[in-house]
Amino acid sequence: MTTTISTESPFALRLLAYSNERFPAWQVAAQLPMFLAAFLFGQAITDQEPALRAATWAGFAAFVAYTLMVRCIDDNKDAAHDAEHYPERVLQRGLVTFTQLRVIAVLCLVVSVAVSIWIDGGPGRVTLWWVVIFVTNNLVQFVQVKWAAIGAWLESRRVLLALSVVPFWGFGSVWIAQMGGGDRLVPAAVWWLVALWCVAALLLEIARKSRTPGDDRPTVVDYTKAAGSWTRSLGLAGTVAVLVALAVVATVLEVVVLHTAGADARWAIIALGVTALLPIGAAVRFLVQPDRFRVKDVAEMSAGMWLIGQIVSAAALLAVI
Repeated sequence: MTTTISTESPFALRLLAYSNERFPAWQVAAQLPMFLAAFLFGQAITDQEPALRAATWAGFAAFVAYTLMVRCIDDNKDAAHDAEHYPERVLQRGLVTFTQLRVIAVLCLVVSVAVSIWIDGGPGRVTLWWVVIFVTNNLVQFVQVKWAAIGAWLESRRVLLALSVVPFWGFGSVWIAQMGGGDRLVPAAVWWLVALWCVAALLLEIARKSRTPGDDRPTVVDYTKAAGSWTRSLGLAGTVAVLVALAVVATVLEVVVLHTAGADARWAIIALGVTALLPIGAAVRFLVQPDRFRVKDVAEMSAGMWLIGQIVSAAALLAVI
């Protein structure tokens, strides 16, 4: 599709091409169950009946806007690297300019903070958590933009880089839960949700950047490369072990979160347990035949487990009504 689009094409088409490449619709769809589970959990722990309302969908729009802003900033930050290694991309071909991308980032920022203020009825708890995630996440991005040497050092140490995004996802879950809580302060029980999202952030980051078996380009960043330092790579066996461990911990935390919210129906617990068998089964196949294809299976099953688990969690929380 992008090969037929030029700088003369309508901006909407060029922007769609960028979105399909860097922020596809399936990613937005995958964010929905994550958001709903956290939002409904926030309602449950503030003694409200979990329900979908206008604030739910406005909050989801804010969540998507914020994550799109992060993508835009990342693409600006990685401009030199991507121009050298990925010249075929929409942004690198000039179909969408970096100036336009910065404008989109600012608009997304405005949407995310405006919705937070709207849910609060004026600056309040939701807005405060928006400030927290903006500082913890974007500070890391801005440091890498301002001081390229620090960014290069961190980029070369993928495990440390993955850990740097954990605070955003952890605090981001409180931002969403407080949207659900509205004018009621979410209690300390929300930290179970924080723990779950921190584990999920690592799981998704490692699963997302485990190399496609047929891709042997040296410029591809992934966790399965052989390396002398665990901070730079995990290797084949290490990646499998970490993904399975994170998947098991995430499942346990999902059960704890549902129990805390009073939504631990037997069917939901069984469904979560069965879903956890997906990455475990893929790991067993890797043990029988250790190769990059089996590692990719583990990565895909781990990411799928998290998505299905969030769908189950959201359904269980709604069923409490």
